[in-house]
Amino acid sequence: MPRFLSMAGFLFTLLGVPCLLGQSARAQTAKTDTVAAEIRSADQQYVQARNARDYKALGEQWTEDAELVEGGRTIRRREGIIAFLRKQDQAHPAAQMKVEVENIKPLGPNLAKVTGSIRMTESESPRARWFSARFESLRVKEDGVWRIASSTVEQILDAKLDDLAWLVGNWKATDKVSGQTVEASFEKAHSGKLLLGRLSTTGKDGKVVEVLQVLQADPREGTIRCWLFESNGGRAEGFMEHDGVTYNTSLTGVPPVANLGDKAESVQVLTPTGPDAFTWHVIERVIDGVKVPDQKPLLFRRVK
Repeated sequence: MPRFLSMAGFLFTLLGVPCLLGQSARAQTAKTDTVAAEIRSADQQYVQARNARDYKALGEQWTEDAELVEGGRTIRRREGIIAFLRKQDQAHPAAQMKVEVENIKPLGPNLAKVTGSIRMTESESPRARWFSARFESLRVKEDGVWRIASSTVEQILDAKLDDLAWLVGNWKATDKVSGQTVEASFEKAHSGKLLLGRLSTTGKDGKVVEVLQVLQADPREGTIRCWLFESNGGRAEGFMEHDGVTYNTSLTGVPPVANLGDKAESVQVLTPTGPDAFTWHVIERVIDGVKVPDQKPLLFRRVK
């Protein structure tokens, strides 16, 4: 009997080890989940304070000796960071922030690394100016509050075809001097994966010149790819970037006829100028290394 009891106790001891280990792992997971939930809540409070221009609440989000690295600058201490953010808001008074937290890694009981993305937009309009960035922050828990001790913010290319959805429709531009008219239309294709643009105009010789433009988002590069095909033989390809105000397409290709040269380069600048208007300006034109004068900007208005 004593031996049986001894064996039973031995077995219970062995069986209890994995049970205790499982309980420990579950406790650690629960603790990690709690930290993640608290930090995600703190990030949303940061977004709400930033969008409401509540600088007192924003100040509570940073430690006294915090450091922010953004736009090639290093801003130190809470007061300096809040002053920097206030200045940004004055430059972009309608800007609204959205934050997506991608990963939270606890580094200790009161320290965690947070990574994610930021998108600042001027409004909810699809034509709104915007920029995107990635961030990496260290949050520390002080007096029960998860505060930012340091953060690095780097702007990234984040062009999406939906940002050009406002182009869909018919447009028309007229050169006031020559009277030349350019008609344009844009439509989505391939389940919204492509944006097709068609432009046509009648040249001085009476011949109609047509241009087909194909736009496709490249998620790997964060840009929008562009291909141009002209009915007179010219073609080009390149990529489009958005600087917060204009959409700039850098193109490289061949001129419409061989006697004009072998290589043509240009930049197309598309600038929204109102709810139903944009300018189209072709600049930095170069053919075989020789600079060519910029074209006159054209003002397109939506045809309703």
